[in-house]
Amino acid sequence: MVVAFIFLASMTLICAMGVVLSRNVVHSALFMSGSFLGVAGFFVMLNSPTLAAFQVLIYVGAVTVVILFGIMFTQRPQVRRFGSILQRQRWSGFFVAIGVGAFLAYIMGLQNWDYTVPGNGPQEVSDLGEILLGVNGAPLIFSLLFEVISILLLVAVIAAIVVSRRKTGEGIDRPGTDREEVTR
Repeated sequence: MVVAFIFLASMTLICAMGVVLSRNVVHSALFMSGSFLGVAGFFVMLNSPTLAAFQVLIYVGAVTVVILFGIMFTQRPQVRRFGSILQRQRWSGFFVAIGVGAFLAYIMGLQNWDYTVPGNGPQEVSDLGEILLGVNGAPLIFSLLFEVISILLLVAVIAAIVVSRRKTGEGIDRPGTDREEVTR
């Protein structure tokens, strides 16, 4: 069990570092799917196969594919300039990451972990669905969070469509221009 945990932890952390440090956006998205697979492995170790299956289906499958399609549809010649922008934000990103890590460590320290046992969550998909939707005595906050997440995903899809839409008469779509003229 310890060997599996060390393997999954190292896989998740190495892939997460690959997401942050990779200069290629497609490689970064593939590292992200590896990190999601590591998290799914943690769910299996915690005796929660339903959450592991959701992790693989939703995050590894759907989210990674959506991100890869978004990358492919929005790639333009101007995207290469963003590397210099990211270089200037390295230290601010580092300090924000340290701040978020300190905040999460503080919150985790406040939690009472004495009675927490792995595998005591819902084992059936129907039980998890009832908890998420707030029926049969489950807290209603989960249904609110479920709706907020669905609205957030809808806004993300609309934003991806707006970003990927090209205006005619500008850049590559302008009639009579070569690719060489556009990149100058």
